[in-house]
Formats: sequence, structure tokens, C-alpha cells
Amino acid sequence: MKSVRLSFRKKFDDQYTFDLQNNLTVHDFHSIVGLFNQATRLRPPPGPKILWIGALLTMWLTSSISFYLCWIHFQNPYILVALPASIITSSFFMAWLHRSRRTKFERNILEICSRLNATENIRGINFRFNKNGLDVTPFRIQSLSGIKSVYAIDIEFDDRYNALKSRQFNRRSRSEDDMGYVLPPKTAYFNNQYADEKGTNSMFQEPPPSWSPPYNEKAQHFV
Repeated sequence: MKSVRLSFRKKFDDQYTFDLQNNLTVHDFHSIVGLFNQATRLRPPPGPKILWIGALLTMWLTSSISFYLCWIHFQNPYILVALPASIITSSFFMAWLHRSRRTKFERNILEICSRLNATENIRGINFRFNKNGLDVTPFRIQSLSGIKSVYAIDIEFDDRYNALKSRQFNRRSRSEDDMGYVLPPKTAYFNNQYADEKGTNSMFQEPPPSWSPPYNEKAQHFV
């Protein structure tokens, strides 16, 4: 069994390789990869977590400066009390937004893999969606986490399907050769003069008449 990996860098790699020959045509390959990339454009992944952490720190800094300026202007101590609540709320919101976008992206790609496997497994082709080297399953979507997410799709080809297909082709070729040979007829009919020369037991005999006149008693003559 051999496999081809399609790495994800803003989109899945759509370059056709020689390893795909005899398994997927160029048109089928680009159609399948185009389906994954279209789903990626509709529901993109959240991106690196370092960017989300930087955006969160920027929100904290902005909110801290805003609350401090409001405290200087109004001289109300309750404004500073609301600052921790704002930081906690923004943290939960960013974590929920990142997780929601990641879950939607992974479930969408996983659903496409499942649909393709339902039809392509007949040809010995299997699609596997993995993240950070581990397979993504409906039960492991929430558990796979890390600082950086590396997505890829592995296309596996079962060599046993090609071997079975070649055996069926060879068997079909032999049967067609056998059907091309026509056996001679078992019974042949010939003229009377040749039938007399061959004898009564010869295979070249005159066929029986297909019609004979009906029997009539009046037509019989007695001596």
C-alpha cells in the first residue's frame, strides 16, 4: 500500500505527482482537491495560535488604557474593578471563537473524506485527514491541540485492487479467446450420390423429410 500526502498551506497541495498514476487521473485528482479547497475557502481554519494570543494581548492593553483614562476622568474606583472582568470576558470570547472556527473546519474536511471514502473505497482509494501527524476523527476533534496546527490529507492506494483488476482482465482475455473458436457441427448432410458411396452408417446422410402425405387406405393396391 502506498500513500500520497497533500500538505495544507493556506490551501491543500494540488500538484499532480507520478505516484498518482494508474490510480487517479489528472481530472479526478484536481476535482477532489478542488472540493477540499472550496470547503477551506468557505470555512477556513483559525490560523496559528500565536496570532490569536497577540490579538488577545492587544485587546488587554487597549482595554487597560481605556479603563485607566476613564478612571482619571471620572475618578470612580468601580471603573478599575471592571477591568479584570473585561480581561476575563475577552479571553473566553477569543478562546471560544478560535475553537469554533477550528471545529467547523475540521468537521467539514472530515465529512468530505467520509463521503469520498464511501465511493472511492471500491477502487482501493482511502482518504485520511490528519493533524500534527495524528488522524482526525469525530471523537478526537476537541482533544487534538497544540501551539501550531499542521494539517494534511493522506491518499492511500491499495495495491491489492490493482492486482485483482489485472487478474480479472487476464481472465476476461482468455475467455474471449476461447469464445472466438467455433466448433465444427456434429451433423452434416450431403447429396444422395455421396451418401450411397459412404454407406448407410455414414455421417453424411440425407435429412428426413419435413413433410409426408397422410396415410390413405384407398390408395393401397392388393395383388
